[in-house]
Formats: sequence, C-alpha cells, structure tokens
Amino acid sequence: MTGNDVINTFAQSITTVGVGLIAFIFLCVFFVWLSSKITRKRTEWEPDLQRDIPLSPEEIKGRRGENFIAKVLYETVPGEFQVFRNVYVPNGDATTEIDLVMVHETGIFAFESKNYNGLISGSMDALNWAYIHPNRKKYLFYNPVRQNRTHIKALSKYLQIPENRFFSYIVFSKHCKLERVPESTRSVVITRAPELAAELQDMLSALPALYSAEEVRAISDRLAPLTNVDSAVKAKHIRDIRDAQESDTCPWCGGKLVTRRGKYGKFLGCSSYPRCKFKRNITR
Repeated sequence: MTGNDVINTFAQSITTVGVGLIAFIFLCVFFVWLSSKITRKRTEWEPDLQRDIPLSPEEIKGRRGENFIAKVLYETVPGEFQVFRNVYVPNGDATTEIDLVMVHETGIFAFESKNYNGLISGSMDALNWAYIHPNRKKYLFYNPVRQNRTHIKALSKYLQIPENRFFSYIVFSKHCKLERVPESTRSVVITRAPELAAELQDMLSALPALYSAEEVRAISDRLAPLTNVDSAVKAKHIRDIRDAQESDTCPWCGGKLVTRRGKYGKFLGCSSYPRCKFKRNITR
C-alpha cells in the first residue's frame, strides 16, 4: 500500500467517524427536543410534585386522582376554558382548598377527587358517608357533597358570581363501587373516574354558553392568584386543618366532642351522636 493509499484510507475513516458523530449529535438533540415537548404537554395537566413540604403517601395518591381529572378535562372538553389546580379560596379567617376548578364558557366547575378503595354509600344531606374497604372494615368520611358545597359557596362569594352558575363534581376512583349514593342532578354530579369524560360531555352538550372567551379569561385572571399562593398561605392552611383536628369541636356538625369508651378503649365522639357519628382517637 502506497503512502497515498494510507492517507486516503485514513481520510475516509475520519470522514466516516465524523458523519457518525454528527448523526449521533443530531439524534441526541432530536430526543432532547422530543422529550421536552412531551414534558410540556404532560405538565399542562400534571403538576410538579416537588414542593416545600414533602407529600405524604395519601397526598401522592390524591394527586394522581387530580391528575387524571385534569387530563380528562384537557383532552375531552370543547370550547373556551381554563383549569386551575389546588385553589385556596378565602373563607372567613381561613381558606378552603378546591382540588380543581374549570372556568368554562358554560359555567364554573368545582371538582372534588376521592381516591378510596371499596364500596361507597351515603345520602345527599348526610353528615358523613361510608366506605367498606376490601378488608371488610367500615370507615366514615365527611360528606363530599357538603364539602364541595362549602367550596362553591366560598368561591361564589370571592368571584361575586351566583351559585347557580357553579357545578359540583365528586369523582371517585376506578377502585370504588358506588352502591348507595344519590342520583346525579344538574348541579351535582357523583361519578367514578372512568365515567367522567362521558358525564362531562353529556352535561356540556346540554348547557348554553354563559361567558364569552374574554369573560372566561377575565374570571380566570381573578382565580390565578389563588393557585400561586406562597408557602406561608399553604402552611397556615395546614395549621388550620391541624387545629381543627385537635379542637374539641366536631368538624362535621359543630357539636362538642366528648370522651366516650368503646370496645378498644376511650375515644372522642360527637355529643350529637347518633345523628353525627364523628369520632377521633385520643392521642394525649
């Protein structure tokens, strides 16, 4: 092999390596771009779970339910709308937190996500509902219809918009079975996550448009500050919940909590029992 042949072979090798390197860099840039595009689309409905206060396992589970609802909204709802997550609404001296709020041209929708696993039962005006876990234990939780009604009253007052323009959605996980719950009405819908999209489409197709695109944006501008609250507001909200949990006032009906004795020892129960069946373990 002559010297020229060696030089030509070396040059060809360098060219091949160079082309391969360029192709590799191009692919890397392409995948970075694609990943960022997918991430941007996902974060339209999926929040960043990192925050100042670490999330508990229950909160992470709850966020998954909220993520699913937001995904359904972005993928299926027609018309002009905006969605807000974790809305802290002033409510007297405290705040009330709404899982999701959708400002739509047909009205304002408040979503309460419930990620229980079991059989759900309750009535529209009962103080508490019940669910039977697969382990056959029965648990009570505050009536979500009442809970969302409180949310809507606070939001209606804040926005100065009549309550008849609000719609309440109680969304249970796919792991629940709604055995004895109220029938949905025009203003209150009780459903499971798998049926949410169909429920929304049926509702929205029957509702007249109330707001123009400009009005939707104007209402959304007033809501936006309630979602981007600082850590002090969040910390106070958590403190208020903790104080309520530690007070001697029943969080369900406002009655006084009294010491009772049960099969497994002493506990705090509502003085309005049996109308109100709230109870709490004694921790001190």
